[in-house]
Parts: sequence; C-alpha cells; structure tokens
Amino acid sequence: EHAFAGIRHMGGKFVRTIGQARATVAMTMMAACYNLKRLASFLERGVDAFFKPATTKAQVRLQTAKA
Repeated sequence: EHAFAGIRHMGGKFVRTIGQARATVAMTMMAACYNLKRLASFLERGVDAFFKPATTKAQVRLQTAKA
C-alpha cells in the first residue's frame, strides 16, 4: 500500500496519453521514480537496502569437472 500511496502523491494512476504504449511507459516511469525516492530515503537514513542475512545451510563449494 505504501507504493500506491506514493504514486498517488506523485499524480495518481490517471495519465493523459494517447495509446496504451505511452500510458505503460508513463506508469513504468512513475514506479521507477517511486523506487528511486525510496532508495534515496533508505540511504539517507543509513539503512542497507540490499541486506541479505547469512544462510544457515552449509556452504557448498563449486568443484571443477574432472575429464
């Protein structure tokens, strides 16, 4: 719901274009702008947006195939 509220604050889902392709591009750009604003707010607050916790499973090593 945060994404939809953010898009509504940027002008909403109502786009005035001629053609489905242009409307799709407009909505895609609006979603991309929302994502960039969200990333900027994370970086400003010091949150690691790409954090992945360590896996608890055993680490598997890649082995080369023996010919």
